[in-house]
Amino acid sequence: MPKTWQRKVMMGWANCGEDSNGRPIGYAIEATCDHPGCHNQIDRGLSYACGDMHGNDEIGCAGYFCERHRATHIEHDGKHHQICNRCATELVDSEEWQEDENEGCLKKLVE
Repeated sequence: MPKTWQRKVMMGWANCGEDSNGRPIGYAIEATCDHPGCHNQIDRGLSYACGDMHGNDEIGCAGYFCERHRATHIEHDGKHHQICNRCATELVDSEEWQEDENEGCLKKLVE
């Protein structure tokens, strides 16, 4: 196996770079919840990322949150994700998203 490929396999998602704030990201990076005043221990892997990927996108911010502060489920592009409380409030306030009480998640309104 070529050495360059071997390095990529070994690196994986445990330490996969930096976020937009210059913080290291990946599931091997110990951190605390990004919610102000919360000191719950988490990591900066996708399991704690707001939305479906590291960084900002249509549904999430670049934050990493504990389960208490990433409690809103959202259906986006046919998949379910969790987002932080602030992003959930912003999406509902935009009036482009609403709570689907039958599904227990936010869904984008169809135009």
